[in-house]
Amino acid sequence: MTKRRNNSKRNRFSILFPILTIIGIGIIAVLSSGYEKSWTYNWNDIRKEIKDSIQVAKEQGITSGFVGVDARSTEDEIQRRKWIMKNATELELLKLTKYPNGTVKAIAYEGLIKKETYKEKAELISKAIADNEYLVDYQSGCVGVRYQISEYLMMYVLNFDRTFPPSPYMSNNYGLSDLEKEKILTEFHNRKK
Repeated sequence: MTKRRNNSKRNRFSILFPILTIIGIGIIAVLSSGYEKSWTYNWNDIRKEIKDSIQVAKEQGITSGFVGVDARSTEDEIQRRKWIMKNATELELLKLTKYPNGTVKAIAYEGLIKKETYKEKAELISKAIADNEYLVDYQSGCVGVRYQISEYLMMYVLNFDRTFPPSPYMSNNYGLSDLEKEKILTEFHNRKK
């Protein structure tokens, strides 16, 4: 009789172990499918007020001004983006170019390009052209579009791509020489899409 008892315990364990393993793998798969890289982002060297503004801005995307059928103003979103670019230091903006979100990266790149004191703009723009893991959500009027970071920068910040007519209202110099502009355009047109 003792042998039977051991066999039945062993049989229960041999049935229960695979079931628990499958359930455990399922739980891990469900939990890891909702994981975002931003959860583990290192916020060291970024001030709290910049961090708070970034966390709001990343959910909003980038807008041109008036959005939607009722043309509701997105002035707060525009002012928040400008505030981040103006008040974040070069070090903070450089660090934010590594943040796992296209909108945040675009704000950081744009902020560095527009900073008069930042001198390595051509190298930064080359880095932005190669940075195509995340997309920028851009909304203008009733139309929302997802752009690569480089497309957003070329169309709405730098404004010197040959495929788009230059706007008389936008300055596109940012201290770049004609040679640097040509190099950037070549990289942009030869980038991975």
